[in-house]
Amino acid sequence: MKEKLIQALVDGLYGKHTHLNPKKVIEGLTPANAKIKPENDNHSCWDLIHHIKIWQKAIVEAMKGQEVDWGDISKNHNWPSTEYLSDDQNFINLVKMFENGLLEAEKLIKTTDLHNPMPAWDDAPVIQAVIVLLQHNSYHYGQIVAIRKSLGIWS
Repeated sequence: MKEKLIQALVDGLYGKHTHLNPKKVIEGLTPANAKIKPENDNHSCWDLIHHIKIWQKAIVEAMKGQEVDWGDISKNHNWPSTEYLSDDQNFINLVKMFENGLLEAEKLIKTTDLHNPMPAWDDAPVIQAVIVLLQHNSYHYGQIVAIRKSLGIWS
């Protein structure tokens, strides 16, 4: 049973039975089209990928038993700065960090006792962080797809 649960969580990380594979969600995005904000939206695809990556990294750190300053992340790192968005290389690096974060989360799902308490998360079990990570990423993948469809950059 444990192996099936772990496989289901890993599958969910990559969209199986829940949403699209994250690679499909970001496929074809360039720095130029990723920073376009639709008229009816406050965020661009780049904004959302940054947001996903920031929280994914924090959740992974918590899963590893590290301290996380949730308030600082929320207040100071939640969304990219205008300066950050001005350098196209930052988008290329962001995509790599996002993908590496997925791999790190997968490794932790497979190797960490999912019942371990996380001090950074009021001693909640690691499995709670995994579920939140899956839900958070999935929600924002949907937003990215909706933005891409509204901009005509989805196929």
